[in-house]
Amino acid sequence: MKTATYYTQHLDEAKSVASRCKLLDEQKQRTLNAGEYQEWQISNEGVNCQTALSVSEAASLREFVLKQSKPQTPAAAPKAAPPSSSVPTPQEREQKIISAPTLAPV
Repeated sequence: MKTATYYTQHLDEAKSVASRCKLLDEQKQRTLNAGEYQEWQISNEGVNCQTALSVSEAASLREFVLKQSKPQTPAAAPKAAPPSSSVPTPQEREQKIISAPTLAPV
């Protein structure tokens, strides 16, 4: 029997075994009676199948979660603070005030 640790370290093999085992399990359910199917489930082959399926499904779920947690588009670099030269000078501020529309009293 192969352990979950083994299949975790040999993920390609786990996925291959899991794929074969899905078909094998369906075939066993169709052709064996309930007692024989239970015997097969606890056999080395049945346990290997279940272990490979579990590890394979866990790896697929882990990959899915990691894809979902990563940003889909590259994040833009944070904007730097404007240089001190971009702060308006007193003359520029005064010119803005002068050019601003004024409201006539009513």
